[in-house]
Amino acid sequence: MSAFIYKSLSVLFFVLMSVCIKATGDHIPLFQVVFFRNFFALIPLFFVIYFLNLKISSINNYPLHFGRAIIGISAMSLFFISIRYVPLVEMQTISFSSVFFISILSVFFLGEKIGYRRILAVIVGFIGVVIILNPGAALFSNYSFLPLIASFFLSIAVIFLKKILLTNNNILSVWVFTALCTCISLFFYNDTWIWPQNYDLLFMVASGFLGFIAQICLTKSFQLADASLLAPLDFSSVIWSFFIGYIFFQEFITLNVFVGGLIIILSVSYIFYRERVLKKQIVLGANKQF
Repeated sequence: MSAFIYKSLSVLFFVLMSVCIKATGDHIPLFQVVFFRNFFALIPLFFVIYFLNLKISSINNYPLHFGRAIIGISAMSLFFISIRYVPLVEMQTISFSSVFFISILSVFFLGEKIGYRRILAVIVGFIGVVIILNPGAALFSNYSFLPLIASFFLSIAVIFLKKILLTNNNILSVWVFTALCTCISLFFYNDTWIWPQNYDLLFMVASGFLGFIAQICLTKSFQLADASLLAPLDFSSVIWSFFIGYIFFQEFITLNVFVGGLIIILSVSYIFYRERVLKKQIVLGANKQF
C-alpha cells in the first residue's frame, strides 16, 4: 500500500510543479525557469546524498550522463514552454505519448522485442494524439505540438537512463542530471536576467523543491513495488490537471481532448498490461528451468 501512496504523491507533486511554472507566466526568461527548477532541487539532493552516505566517486559513464542531460533539458524546456501556452490537462494527456516513443526506440537501442499487439496499441495511441491536436481546427495553435516533441525527447532521455542505471545508483543519477541541467541552463544567459519578485520567486523555489520531492517519492515507490504495477497511477495526473486548470486558470476540457485522451489512456494501459504479462511469462519460464 505504501508504494501506491508514494507513487500517488509523486504524480501530485509533479503536477503541482507544473502549476508553479505556469503561475509565473511568460515574463521570466525560459533559461531562468529551467535554472531555478534544477538549482532548488539540487540543494536538498546534496543532503540526501550525505544522509545516505552515497559516494559521488562511484558515478561512471559520464558521456551517457551528459547525453541524457542535453536531451533531458531539451524536453524540460519544451514542456515548460507548453505549460505556459497549452492547457494543463491537454499537455498532461499528450505527454503520455512518451510511452509510445519509448516502445519504438527500445526496439532499436535496447534490443527489446515488441509484439503486434503493442504495435497496434502504439498506432491507436498516436491516433488519439492526432485527435487532441486537431491540426485542421480554426483555433489550432502550433504550441500544441510542443508536448508531443517534448515527449519524444523525454523518451530518448529514458533510453539513456535505462543504460545509466545498469551501472549507477538511481539517486546519484538524479543528482548528476540535475547538476548538469543547472549548469547547461546558464549557457543560454543573454543579459536578460530578471530576478523573480514576490510570488514569482516563491513559485520558482517551490518548483525546484516539488520536483525534488516528487523524484524522491517516485524512487521510493519503485523500491517497494514493480514499476509496471504502479504505472496506471500516472493517469491521476490528468484528473489533477483538469481540476487545477479549471479552478486556477479557467481552463476547460474540449471534446477532442476528452476523446483523444481516453484513446491514449486506454492504449497506454494496454501497453503496461502487456509488459506486465510478458514479465510474468519470463519469470515463469525461468522458474521452470530449476
